[in-house]
Amino acid sequence: MRIRWQKRVLHFRRPAATSRGYLTERVTWIIQARTAEGTGYGECCTMPGLLPEPTESELRYWCAETERLGHIPAEMGIPSPIRFGLECALAEAKQPGRARWESPFTRGECGIEIHHLIWMSDTDSMLAAMAEGIKRGFRCLKLKVGALPFDEEIQMLKEAHAAFPQAEIRVDANGAFSPEEAFSSLDALARAGVSLIEQPIRPGQWGILSELCRRHPLPIAADEELIRAHHDAERFLDTVMPQALVIKPSLHGGFAAAEHLYRLATQRGIRVWLNSALESHIGHTALAEWCGAHAPGILHGLGTGQLFEDDAPGRVQLRGSNLIYIPTASDFT
Repeated sequence: MRIRWQKRVLHFRRPAATSRGYLTERVTWIIQARTAEGTGYGECCTMPGLLPEPTESELRYWCAETERLGHIPAEMGIPSPIRFGLECALAEAKQPGRARWESPFTRGECGIEIHHLIWMSDTDSMLAAMAEGIKRGFRCLKLKVGALPFDEEIQMLKEAHAAFPQAEIRVDANGAFSPEEAFSSLDALARAGVSLIEQPIRPGQWGILSELCRRHPLPIAADEELIRAHHDAERFLDTVMPQALVIKPSLHGGFAAAEHLYRLATQRGIRVWLNSALESHIGHTALAEWCGAHAPGILHGLGTGQLFEDDAPGRVQLRGSNLIYIPTASDFT
């Protein structure tokens, strides 16, 4: 086994506004694994502010250990974006040129429905983006809250709910609300037509989050909380009992960790969907392949695969509100 890596800087087609400022470029590490069976590729992407960024020395060490052992070391820390990249590369190397996981999706028989993400902007631009998403067939709109004045956001959501009553509207607060204002803020969002909120308060406040999940009728999804609680996931779920989980394999320790969280959630009747984390087509394709095989029939939060101007086109493409897989001849041999 031979494992190599290369740093890449990808550039957004247009500046992407997030709760952590504007993004114009994206740093990622592409991992190549060569085995007796063939060559595979994975992606180790960075997410400043959520996880410590992997250093080149860490990549060198863990890739060398994986090369030496022939498998990913059990002692590699979780969560780690390096593990996600290695898992993707090794899975593809086992059957190069083919999907990592075969399913009706990778056979081109069905698609994966995704939500329509509304990037942060002024209210008129966001309403126009929602209208465009509805026109293209999306039935779930997702947008961030907490960046604009809250009254403006509530008014925008009311207008969106009135204009698109057929759409499900989800919001992501990224921990924007203080414990003191959380109940009243969720009340206002529910009245505005929101169906679910992700991470209303900052991670690490289990008692308050548990109270919100028990007492407030607006369903709550845990997002950033899962990164902090990974090693204590069962206790977190049993203590807080969120209505949903947002799993990001890039950030939660790869597909093995995602499968573990998925199993824990479904055992407890908690809804689950997978989100991407601004990956290039390499990571995005792997995420879609995994969802098609392990979590079909769910509306996921995967990206469109059209974020970067200098990213190669992948085998997963957006058609309407669905991601579809473009099989090649090697998928059937």
